[in-house]
Amino acid sequence: MSKVFSHLRDPATSLWFLALLALALRLAVAALTSGADYDITSYHLQAQSVLTHQNVYAVTDRYPYPPVWVWLAGLAQWTANVTGLPFVWLVKLPGILGDGLIVALLRRYQGVGAALFYALNPVSIVITAGHGQFDGLVLACVVAAWALWQRQPQRQTAWAALALGGAIALKGYPILLLPALLIKAPTHKHRVVLVGLALTPLVVCVLIYTAFFGLEPVMVSRVLGYVSPAAFGWALYGNSLLGLWPNGANLLLPTLSLITRIIVLALPLFLIWRRPTWPLERQWLAVFLGFYALAPGVSAQYLLWALPLLALLDLRAGISYTGFAFVALFFFYLYKHPGAVPWGPAIASSRPFYVWLVGYWIADLAWWGVCLRLFLRIFRQTDQTPHQDQGPLAGGDDHSLAETPLNRRA
Repeated sequence: MSKVFSHLRDPATSLWFLALLALALRLAVAALTSGADYDITSYHLQAQSVLTHQNVYAVTDRYPYPPVWVWLAGLAQWTANVTGLPFVWLVKLPGILGDGLIVALLRRYQGVGAALFYALNPVSIVITAGHGQFDGLVLACVVAAWALWQRQPQRQTAWAALALGGAIALKGYPILLLPALLIKAPTHKHRVVLVGLALTPLVVCVLIYTAFFGLEPVMVSRVLGYVSPAAFGWALYGNSLLGLWPNGANLLLPTLSLITRIIVLALPLFLIWRRPTWPLERQWLAVFLGFYALAPGVSAQYLLWALPLLALLDLRAGISYTGFAFVALFFFYLYKHPGAVPWGPAIASSRPFYVWLVGYWIADLAWWGVCLRLFLRIFRQTDQTPHQDQGPLAGGDDHSLAETPLNRRA
């Protein structure tokens, strides 16, 4: 109890205040937006499959995730039917609650600066509360895994693997973070156990869903074969070549996409080989930055991935990343999904569509360049012990925000 009251002595920087601030901002934006229409429609289809007792993988091809989120979409639709509350608002709540948990974990284990950075972050707000994506819930499991590991690395690794497994069960991409956790285990036997623990939530959820809705063979190919649309990154411009140089682009782009996809999958293994002593959060940030720089398909919600890790490692780099990412998202949403931005339809209709399209292309190129630069900077850093670490992107100078009073743990 004393710890709880100690947080309340300074209300403006307490864990509870910051978490509630994050929730309030996101709930307000959720009320002002209708979400990204494609995703909200997909959530409706997924929810109806639960309420009509049909296997979601047989009903629609618009569900590329393991069978966990579908339950939450169904719960949102059932609640909407019972209470009359808007489904588009209810279906955003899991991601919003995930963002609140991230803020609480950052405040508890890193400090006020990290928590404020995420609570007020416009990229997080527009993706979670505007767009309606639930990557905030996925990343809450990732940050929980980091928190469990860093408390007692040797004793809490098993719990960290289970928390990471929760993220993998929601969306498959956090499995890219598993190798960095495995390298922290003392023996091969422990690593085998950690792999089992990390896959346990996924296996349990598949078994439960199959017991209720039957086994649909396409589930495996749908989840493992999912390819993100090229909304951001280099592939956005590669696809433009199809109109200018169709014959060459049809040959070049699939080959380049295959090569970069293989590199992205191999990157976590390469990092633990070349930088085995890096702290867990630095390994994970490098994986995500490498994904941004190389992946042939980067969806809008993926721009959220790096934020909690930047909050842990380097706030200055996080602020820079946020600025470029938000501008890119702003133009993207006004061009493709104006309902994801407060008053977005009115703003989008005030200018010709090509204004938002050109701005989107330019802003994406700037964001992609920042990601590539941050990845190269973090990789060039020499190995340091966690106590010597002053932030992988800050250059280790005396001005690093890792050591400012705002970001110091309280």
